[in-house]
Amino acid sequence: MRKLAPVPYGSLFFAPMEGITDDSFRKTIQKLYPEWDVLACDFLRVPSAGRYPNKHLIKHFGKDLFEIPWIQDKTMFQILTSHKAFTVEMVKQVEDLQIPWMDMNIGCPSPTVCKNRGGSFLLTDLVSLRGLVRSIRQNYTGRFTAKIRIGYSDTNGFEDSIKMLNDEGVEMITVHGRTRDDMYKAPARWEFIQRAVELSQVPVIGNGDIWKTSDIDRMLKETGCHGVMIARGALKAPWIAQDYRRGYFEPTKEETFAKIKHFFHEYRTLLESENISMRGLLKQSKSVSRFMLEGIEGSEPLRRSLILSQTVPEFFSIIENL
Repeated sequence: MRKLAPVPYGSLFFAPMEGITDDSFRKTIQKLYPEWDVLACDFLRVPSAGRYPNKHLIKHFGKDLFEIPWIQDKTMFQILTSHKAFTVEMVKQVEDLQIPWMDMNIGCPSPTVCKNRGGSFLLTDLVSLRGLVRSIRQNYTGRFTAKIRIGYSDTNGFEDSIKMLNDEGVEMITVHGRTRDDMYKAPARWEFIQRAVELSQVPVIGNGDIWKTSDIDRMLKETGCHGVMIARGALKAPWIAQDYRRGYFEPTKEETFAKIKHFFHEYRTLLESENISMRGLLKQSKSVSRFMLEGIEGSEPLRRSLILSQTVPEFFSIIENL
């Protein structure tokens, strides 16, 4: 397994998001906004019986992207697992495929995921989680990172979780400043990101409540984190990394509408080139659009119209007339 160069200070991470950050979406992001330092696959569930064929793992990464070494190097391949899953078997597959960066999801708050004792549920038993993390580290020689929340129902085990991940060889930790029970409603508590920085011997990536470019600088300065991961804020403005690198801090409404049009023109073109069905194109476009108009004065009716649109022409007519 080739060794990756260290992630530079101030790097910007496009967060993994289920149903969003598939290979088509990441191709569009990479083409339009190469300023993102790190991209991430949406998580792949480790099977609780049997194994995926190798071609399934490659397809999840994106067959075209898989064949480009520098894209591999900047892409986190995230897995979602639990104690009952065939974790070691899949980790060995990832190792054999020479995928250089694997991230463990210890933060997903989904009721379905937590019911199956995965994601942030793993934080309820750090002793068992230690064994799971250790088994991954022992069978994977690439860059191994983890994304966590600050707790499940409370934050009592937060410091122990950071220390445990350090002890077991995790090379970078992304901290989302909410508990599982907070879901996405409560404000992210950046003080826990700062505390993780103080405790950790490996880089900490801050995550939570990054909605505009000025929030990036503020998180870096207030928490001391090594880099910033953006999720819903990146879905709202996929161009936020580009704006930040170019020093654009307050785009106008008209500029934002122009960016939305440009993004969807490229995204639609790429999806159509991959022969996606009209139903699939509409579904993906709606999913990606759901935050883009949020908070823009007078745009709520437009946002609702996009979500309620019934056909591809109807959806893109609204986009073109922004």
